[in-house]
Amino acid sequence: MAIRFEKGISKVNALLLCEWSNEKGKEFQEQWMGYRISYPLNYDKIKGLENTFSIFNEKEFIGMIQEVWIEKDNIHIGRFVLDPRKTGLGLGTEALKGFINLIFKNNKIRSISLSVFDFNQSAKKLYEKLGFEIDDIIKTPKLKYIMRRYR
Repeated sequence: MAIRFEKGISKVNALLLCEWSNEKGKEFQEQWMGYRISYPLNYDKIKGLENTFSIFNEKEFIGMIQEVWIEKDNIHIGRFVLDPRKTGLGLGTEALKGFINLIFKNNKIRSISLSVFDFNQSAKKLYEKLGFEIDDIIKTPKLKYIMRRYR
Protein backbone atom coordinates (compact mmCIF):
# COMPACT_ATOMS: atom_id res chain seq x y z
CA MET A 1 0.00 0.00 0.00
CA ALA A 2 1.45 3.34 -1.08
CA ILE A 3 -1.02 6.16 -0.50
CA ARG A 4 -0.26 9.48 -2.15
CA PHE A 5 -2.09 12.75 -2.85
CA GLU A 6 -2.30 15.05 -5.82
CA LYS A 7 -3.73 18.55 -5.60
CA GLY A 8 -6.94 18.77 -7.66
CA ILE A 9 -8.86 16.10 -9.51
CA SER A 10 -8.80 15.22 -13.19
CA LYS A 11 -12.01 15.07 -15.20
CA VAL A 12 -11.63 11.30 -15.68
CA ASN A 13 -11.28 10.74 -11.93
CA ALA A 14 -14.09 13.19 -11.11
CA LEU A 15 -16.38 11.21 -13.41
CA LEU A 16 -15.36 7.99 -11.64
CA LEU A 17 -16.21 9.66 -8.33
CA CYS A 18 -19.64 10.65 -9.70
CA GLU A 19 -20.24 7.08 -10.82
CA TRP A 20 -19.36 5.64 -7.39
CA SER A 21 -21.45 8.18 -5.54
CA ASN A 22 -24.51 8.09 -7.80
CA GLU A 23 -24.50 4.29 -7.78
CA LYS A 24 -24.73 4.34 -3.96
CA GLY A 25 -27.53 6.94 -3.95
CA LYS A 26 -28.57 10.22 -2.41
CA GLU A 27 -27.95 9.29 1.25
CA PHE A 28 -24.42 8.16 0.45
CA GLN A 29 -23.71 11.43 -1.34
CA GLU A 30 -25.09 13.50 1.55
CA GLN A 31 -22.95 11.49 3.94
CA TRP A 32 -19.69 12.53 2.30
CA MET A 33 -20.64 15.73 0.42
CA GLY A 34 -23.11 17.29 2.85
CA TYR A 35 -26.35 19.01 1.89
CA ARG A 36 -24.98 21.90 -0.15
CA ILE A 37 -24.18 19.77 -3.21
CA SER A 38 -27.39 18.46 -4.77
CA TYR A 39 -27.91 14.88 -5.91
CA PRO A 40 -27.05 13.45 -8.37
CA LEU A 41 -23.39 14.34 -8.47
CA ASN A 42 -21.86 15.51 -11.76
CA TYR A 43 -18.54 16.80 -13.03
CA ASP A 44 -19.51 20.49 -12.82
CA LYS A 45 -20.28 20.15 -9.11
CA ILE A 46 -16.90 18.58 -8.41
CA LYS A 47 -14.86 20.96 -10.58
CA GLY A 48 -16.37 23.87 -8.64
CA LEU A 49 -14.83 22.65 -5.37
CA GLU A 50 -11.62 24.29 -4.20
CA ASN A 51 -8.66 22.73 -2.40
CA THR A 52 -9.45 19.17 -3.42
CA PHE A 53 -6.91 16.38 -3.35
CA SER A 54 -7.05 13.14 -5.30
CA ILE A 55 -6.11 10.04 -3.33
CA PHE A 56 -4.12 7.28 -5.02
CA ASN A 57 -2.97 3.87 -3.93
CA GLU A 58 0.15 3.48 -6.03
CA LYS A 59 -1.14 4.63 -9.46
CA GLU A 60 -4.81 3.79 -8.88
CA PHE A 61 -7.25 6.62 -8.12
CA ILE A 62 -9.19 5.58 -5.02
CA GLY A 63 -10.89 8.74 -3.78
CA MET A 64 -10.75 12.38 -2.78
CA ILE A 65 -10.56 14.65 0.23
CA GLN A 66 -10.92 18.41 0.57
CA GLU A 67 -9.61 21.20 2.73
CA VAL A 68 -13.05 22.78 3.07
CA TRP A 69 -11.90 25.94 4.80
CA ILE A 70 -8.90 27.38 6.60
CA GLU A 71 -9.32 29.62 9.63
CA LYS A 72 -6.21 30.98 11.33
CA ASP A 73 -4.44 27.86 12.62
CA ASN A 74 -7.14 25.25 11.82
CA ILE A 75 -8.00 23.43 8.60
CA HIS A 76 -11.47 21.92 8.31
CA ILE A 77 -11.39 18.85 6.10
CA GLY A 78 -14.29 17.05 4.48
CA ARG A 79 -15.65 15.42 1.39
CA PHE A 80 -13.48 12.41 2.16
CA VAL A 81 -14.61 9.45 0.10
CA LEU A 82 -13.10 6.25 -1.22
CA ASP A 83 -14.19 3.93 -3.97
CA PRO A 84 -16.88 1.87 -2.16
CA ARG A 85 -15.30 -1.31 -3.54
CA LYS A 86 -12.07 -0.42 -1.68
CA THR A 87 -13.50 0.10 1.81
CA GLY A 88 -12.56 -2.28 4.59
CA LEU A 89 -9.00 -2.73 3.32
CA GLY A 90 -7.33 -0.14 5.56
CA LEU A 91 -6.98 2.36 2.73
CA GLY A 92 -9.20 4.95 4.42
CA THR A 93 -7.16 4.82 7.60
CA GLU A 94 -3.89 5.15 5.70
CA ALA A 95 -5.26 7.94 3.50
CA LEU A 96 -6.49 9.96 6.47
CA LYS A 97 -3.22 9.44 8.38
CA GLY A 98 -1.30 10.60 5.33
CA PHE A 99 -3.49 13.65 4.84
CA ILE A 100 -3.16 14.61 8.52
CA ASN A 101 0.63 14.38 8.18
CA LEU A 102 0.53 16.46 5.00
CA ILE A 103 -1.49 19.20 6.71
CA PHE A 104 0.68 19.24 9.82
CA LYS A 105 3.81 19.80 7.70
CA ASN A 106 2.64 23.41 7.80
CA ASN A 107 3.84 24.49 11.26
CA LYS A 108 1.24 27.29 11.40
CA ILE A 109 -1.58 24.73 11.55
CA ARG A 110 -2.34 23.66 15.12
CA SER A 111 -5.54 21.67 14.57
CA ILE A 112 -7.67 19.86 12.02
CA SER A 113 -11.45 19.71 12.28
CA LEU A 114 -14.09 17.73 10.42
CA SER A 115 -17.80 16.97 10.54
CA VAL A 116 -19.38 13.54 10.79
CA PHE A 117 -23.02 12.48 11.01
CA ASP A 118 -24.03 10.47 14.06
CA PHE A 119 -25.37 7.65 11.88
CA ASN A 120 -21.93 7.23 10.26
CA GLN A 121 -20.44 5.36 13.21
CA SER A 122 -17.71 3.63 11.20
CA ALA A 123 -16.29 7.01 10.11
CA LYS A 124 -16.66 8.41 13.64
CA LYS A 125 -14.70 5.43 15.03
CA LEU A 126 -11.96 5.94 12.43
CA TYR A 127 -11.66 9.61 13.35
CA GLU A 128 -11.49 8.77 17.07
CA LYS A 129 -8.85 6.12 16.37
CA LEU A 130 -6.75 8.82 14.68
CA GLY A 131 -7.01 11.22 17.61
CA PHE A 132 -10.07 13.33 16.80
CA GLU A 133 -12.40 14.26 19.66
CA ILE A 134 -15.90 15.73 19.64
CA ASP A 135 -15.62 19.51 19.81
CA ASP A 136 -19.25 20.47 19.11
CA ILE A 137 -22.62 18.87 18.37
CA ILE A 138 -25.02 20.14 15.71
CA LYS A 139 -28.58 18.85 16.03
CA THR A 140 -30.17 19.96 12.75
CA PRO A 141 -31.06 18.83 10.14
CA LYS A 142 -29.42 15.53 11.21
CA LEU A 143 -27.29 15.01 14.31
CA LYS A 144 -23.63 15.50 13.51
CA TYR A 145 -20.41 16.13 15.36
CA ILE A 146 -17.63 18.58 14.76
CA MET A 147 -14.49 16.71 15.71
CA ARG A 148 -11.04 18.19 16.16
CA ARG A 149 -7.50 16.90 16.44
CA TYR A 150 -4.64 18.97 17.75
CA ARG A 151 -1.05 18.72 16.63
